[in-house]
Amino acid sequence: MAQTIYTIGHSNLNFMKFISLIQANNITHIIDIRSIPYSRRAPWSNKSRLSDILKPFKIRYTYLGHKLGGKKQTIHTVSKQQGSTPKEIYDEAIGILLQLSLRNNTALLCAEGDPANCHRQHFVAQSLIESGVKVIHILKNGTLLEAWQEDKTSKQPGLF
Repeated sequence: MAQTIYTIGHSNLNFMKFISLIQANNITHIIDIRSIPYSRRAPWSNKSRLSDILKPFKIRYTYLGHKLGGKKQTIHTVSKQQGSTPKEIYDEAIGILLQLSLRNNTALLCAEGDPANCHRQHFVAQSLIESGVKVIHILKNGTLLEAWQEDKTSKQPGLF
């Protein structure tokens, strides 16, 4: 059976709706892949608070947005700091993500509600699918949508 990783976009969900979606899918680890882990529309999702408010629900929190975020500038800054290429930083983070997801039922967190408009579908899910992982998007109405393999010849802008 293929390893499965979920994704969810907090959009403008309130915390109780978000946690109910997470619990309905038995998620025990949130991996935040937002380049900018703060939101005015969903302040509960701010990086500085999220770990603490997930603890009573026995859900772990890890931030990887500096390496897997959708903003080129962020990953390029990290690559310069670490003396690596952006692709090396990204690939390393995918490896970390895969290892973390072996131990916990994992969901990637982003801000965008619709995965069709988000880097978690266009980039991260593509890398995971290529690694043999099944990726499932949790939509805000509770529907589950399997990530789709995208045409590599499309004109989607890259991260690197």
